[in-house]
Amino acid sequence: MRISKIAIIVAASAVFAGLASAQKASVSVGAITKYTGVITSNDDVKELKAINSNLNSLESQLASEFVKYPDVQYLDRTNTQNIFDELHLSSSSPFDASSGALRGLMGRLDFIVVIDSSEPSNARLRLIDVETGAVRAVEPCRRVTSWLGAPSDAPANCITPFVSHARAVLQSKQAEKDARLQRQAMQQQEARRQEAAEQDALRKKAAAQQQQEIERQKQQASAQAELDRQISEVRPDLDSALSRLSNAGTFWGNFSHQLAASGIQLRSEIKTALSTANADGARCQRLLAQMKPAEIKSCITDLNHHLDTLDSMK
Repeated sequence: MRISKIAIIVAASAVFAGLASAQKASVSVGAITKYTGVITSNDDVKELKAINSNLNSLESQLASEFVKYPDVQYLDRTNTQNIFDELHLSSSSPFDASSGALRGLMGRLDFIVVIDSSEPSNARLRLIDVETGAVRAVEPCRRVTSWLGAPSDAPANCITPFVSHARAVLQSKQAEKDARLQRQAMQQQEARRQEAAEQDALRKKAAAQQQQEIERQKQQASAQAELDRQISEVRPDLDSALSRLSNAGTFWGNFSHQLAASGIQLRSEIKTALSTANADGARCQRLLAQMKPAEIKSCITDLNHHLDTLDSMK
């Protein structure tokens, strides 16, 4: 048995709410027809055609009544089977920021209007909350007949009061979803504010570190310049002392060769003083490579002292 189904998706336009910039929530409604009788005879089959005709007419009237409201937009669907084939996620369904839907049929339906009947002359409209399963509005519908008792296509008197009751329920649901969206927007705004504050703190920290590095480099350059100045001050004295050491080495080397020709060696104290002076010279050069001006001054003093001692031995 094939039962026709039409979905009406009702959505409110999107707006921004105050400082939170919350998007206006939409409320969706799907409508289906349902035969509730039991077919036991051919007469029942004949009645089924009349029942379906009445249910389809009520669906059309329901859609026409909704379209009268300028704040409501709806989309007719010729078949809602794809919606009902989806998993009903209930409380675990994701939050849909575009519609504010939190639960119910993948978040696509908030309410379902069931238009059911078991006989041609009577029907019933029920507004069911998809999230809770609660019936939020109900209206009996008696089919309009002519004065001769024949079925009439005149509008049923149940549609207008039902839609009026339904709209009150939809507005209440929309208010709940608006509040939910508002809270979410405020939470997002607070999260963005905190993120901005954290980014600003990071930028300030990076700028402070950069400034510290600049100051460190300036200090390092200043210290290096001062060190270069001190080295340049001691360099002439060091060059003079090393020149004296070279001359002393040449002198005592030649003198040693002259003595050796006669079979005589340098006195041990001269050898010791010369060795000490050479050690001083090597130490002074190492200190120059290490850029230690204070130690170089002390080393030059020692070197000149030992060179004076050698000069006194000539």
